[in-house]
Amino acid sequence: MIFSAVFPVPASALTEVEVNPVNTPDGAVVLIVDGLSAPFIYPELTPHALDGTPLENARLENIPEIGKNSARILEFRAPQTFTEGGHSVLVTGNPSADSEFVSFKDANIFDVLHSEGYLCIAVMEKGDSWSICAEQDAVLRDENNSLKKMEIVLAQYEHSQDNPVPSGLLQLMEEKADLAPGYVTSKETGEKYNGYNRWGIETACAVVEYMAKNRPGQKYLLTVNVGAIDMSGHYRGNYGYIDCIENLDSELLSLYKLCEKNNLAFVLTSDHGMAFSADGSKGGHQSEKYSVSDEAQMVPLIVYAQDVESGVIRGEFGQEDFAPTLLGILDVPDRPRFTQGEQILLTGHVNLKVKLPEKGSVELRKDGKVISSPGNDDQFLFLGLEPENSYAVGAVLNSGNSLEEKEKEFSLKTDSVIEFGSKGAKTKESESSLEGAKEETSSAGVFGDGDSIFGRNSTHLIGYFLIGAINLAGFFIIMKILKKHG
Repeated sequence: MIFSAVFPVPASALTEVEVNPVNTPDGAVVLIVDGLSAPFIYPELTPHALDGTPLENARLENIPEIGKNSARILEFRAPQTFTEGGHSVLVTGNPSADSEFVSFKDANIFDVLHSEGYLCIAVMEKGDSWSICAEQDAVLRDENNSLKKMEIVLAQYEHSQDNPVPSGLLQLMEEKADLAPGYVTSKETGEKYNGYNRWGIETACAVVEYMAKNRPGQKYLLTVNVGAIDMSGHYRGNYGYIDCIENLDSELLSLYKLCEKNNLAFVLTSDHGMAFSADGSKGGHQSEKYSVSDEAQMVPLIVYAQDVESGVIRGEFGQEDFAPTLLGILDVPDRPRFTQGEQILLTGHVNLKVKLPEKGSVELRKDGKVISSPGNDDQFLFLGLEPENSYAVGAVLNSGNSLEEKEKEFSLKTDSVIEFGSKGAKTKESESSLEGAKEETSSAGVFGDGDSIFGRNSTHLIGYFLIGAINLAGFFIIMKILKKHG
């Protein structure tokens, strides 16, 4: 208690520097369409059955219209062609991720965004694994994953006492949960499937409208999964599958327009695709028979945001690239700690985050010229830098303590995090402590391995000093009392 009062450890802060203008979204809506295969919706691709028969594409109106204003990644593959695996890879950036993996400390996009002050909200008909639900501040999920027994429940998890979920939003979500069964009461099979998706889209629209009206300054990530297309592929064959895609297409424009109006990124993707053994057959995606096909592996990735450059992106990409790409769109350079994917650079700029062990100043230079030199903080975010350019960053600490490196030079191809370590003698104990700290820091960083001024050894030394001083003072006071009354 005495140590805390005399030597308070400063809270981490962040200074933002806009080197060139950027239009950072106020949040994002990620729509994961369960089982949606890119070959069935991309005009450049033709779906085939496993027997080689060409299959019919979905006839769409709104998705192509959205694509005109968006970046559309042509080849985006799922390394795991089943629901749990696909969602886990998307949110962690690791191609081998599963539900348990998602739960690890700092392992997912929700952890990163929570640290940036975002709320994480979800509407999940499928993909609602325990670990993904637990990362949300509030989540609606279909407890039965069933059209016949649709039961939507609301769960709330407290991730920050300083940033609670608005009570009005929770009330709205409860109301939407109560209305859900009414969407699937039709006796017509196709309408029942379409109603299942419609509930998800309309609920997402209601959340966006609420946040725009009642919490306009609050950044948030809304993750939405609609599940009827996957079920249509399994039970209704390729024609029922296409019918369900076309009906979802007719529902999408309202959600996209709300994102456009409220400066939100809109992202459409899928957890896996769907393959069919022959024309008219029922589909699959997980067994080896189906999982090796393009139709099961290739999923869409369509991204809209103000700073995203529209057009078709060619090249080979995977779902593991999703997490760093989404964070890049939101101008957040930090990454989930086990990410193996790479950021697909969809904007015309990159960002750089610089971390110091304590408060100090940094100087950013390009071609020997100083671009910016902010100070008196321990974290700095430089926005709007030019990609494929070389930069240099120098740093000094306010306290005068030494850094392991005073300057770092690098070529900036994507968003990056650079961390300066403090210089100091290492002991076996401090090495162990620092190794743990490395593991808990974003894999995008460049790490120092020295003790900081507020390191563990310094704390111990100061603590021992204070205890000794208090004991010594107490001894002299006792001696004085004894002498006075002796």
